[in-house]
Amino acid sequence: MMISRRILLPLATDLFRRLRYPFFAVLGVFLFGTVGYYVLGEGKVSLLDSIYMTSITLTTVGYGEVFPLGGPGRAFTTLLMWAGMGAMIYATAVVTSFFVEINLAQLVREQRMKNQIAQLREHYIVCGASETALHIIRELHDTRQPFVVIELDPQRVAQLKAQFEDMLIIQGDATEESVLDEAGVTRAQGLFAALGDDGRNMLLTVVARYVNPGVKIVSECRDNKLANKFYRAGATYVVNPMFIGGMRMASEMLRPRVVTFLDRMLRGQEAARVEQAVIKEDSPLAGKTLAQAGIPEHTGLTPIALEMPDGRSVFNPTGEEKLEAGVAIIVIGEPAQVARLRAYCGAG
Repeated sequence: MMISRRILLPLATDLFRRLRYPFFAVLGVFLFGTVGYYVLGEGKVSLLDSIYMTSITLTTVGYGEVFPLGGPGRAFTTLLMWAGMGAMIYATAVVTSFFVEINLAQLVREQRMKNQIAQLREHYIVCGASETALHIIRELHDTRQPFVVIELDPQRVAQLKAQFEDMLIIQGDATEESVLDEAGVTRAQGLFAALGDDGRNMLLTVVARYVNPGVKIVSECRDNKLANKFYRAGATYVVNPMFIGGMRMASEMLRPRVVTFLDRMLRGQEAARVEQAVIKEDSPLAGKTLAQAGIPEHTGLTPIALEMPDGRSVFNPTGEEKLEAGVAIIVIGEPAQVARLRAYCGAG
């Protein structure tokens, strides 16, 4: 397996950093031995001979002595051998621990994932792996949307990796600006604040809005009293799971077949989804009527509603409805059809 320079360089840098102290320890012992033998030679031994004596002592090769060693010389040699052995054991332990601590295959995977995240554009960021976030992740995964997950708990990170093998995930605190930068928040089109705690979701909303003023932020809020504060903090949309759950229970009683129809789509039992495509300013559809746009002929989809830039909704639109930049076309269709519609609208 080929390993890129971007993977090898951090690995080599870390190894050299760890080897600094063992290197200086071995070098110190070597200089100590060289100077010691030079002094013991009393001027009759050259510097090269002193280096040679030190080398054969530290490497324990067993060659003969350059000059006869008396009592002080033998004592010095004994001390040098033990010091050299200690320095070499220390260096070996450092190198061994380095390769034991790292998992090269894991390092390669993580570096590859970082490279993939760096290449993402107009993607989504899911912050958290709470129960709410899991449903978001599954929907993004099933609809093949580009996204990155940020989760602090290593156990949840491991669970997500086991469940979604190809998912891009960063272990870290989503409320930290550096972690959001690593996830590409400045290039993202949307961020989900689903940390399971209103306080942390509020902080995340503030940080994300500061880093990327244009990103769309959908935040989970469990306390309705805080909804307005979330909007003031920069959230684009605020969702209360309890409110959604209550509405769902009421709808099950009042309009069960509608709920069943929508639920089958949301659970992935149908390939179709309720989706939207926003008309861009440079779109060829801007300025045309719905009939002139010919959306069914180009995409196979029939618009069921239009969301106007002023917030007005038009249900079951007629062919006379005027399309303009910022209008969202609501349809029910398969991912491939929706992709064609977005390309046709200039929405990517």
